[in-house]
Amino acid sequence: MKATCILCGTVNELDDRDFKTKRLRNKPIRLYLCPECDHRIAIKTMERINSGKFRFNKSFTKPFSQLKREVEAKEKENAE
Repeated sequence: MKATCILCGTVNELDDRDFKTKRLRNKPIRLYLCPECDHRIAIKTMERINSGKFRFNKSFTKPFSQLKREVEAKEKENAE
């Protein structure tokens, strides 16, 4: 299935068996973000949370420290 990112407009080919693809197919109102845009938004959200001026009311499904490690690992991959 092909999906278009709502922010940058890139078209990505998604695996038909992937959970995200099934959600998009069954509920077309859902929005798709490419991995690059999703990563960029995650970093900016963490910066806002760490600034102290932003209260994050939604509970995390992962501990914040684990999310931070994943983002840092992804940044390291992109730097290489």
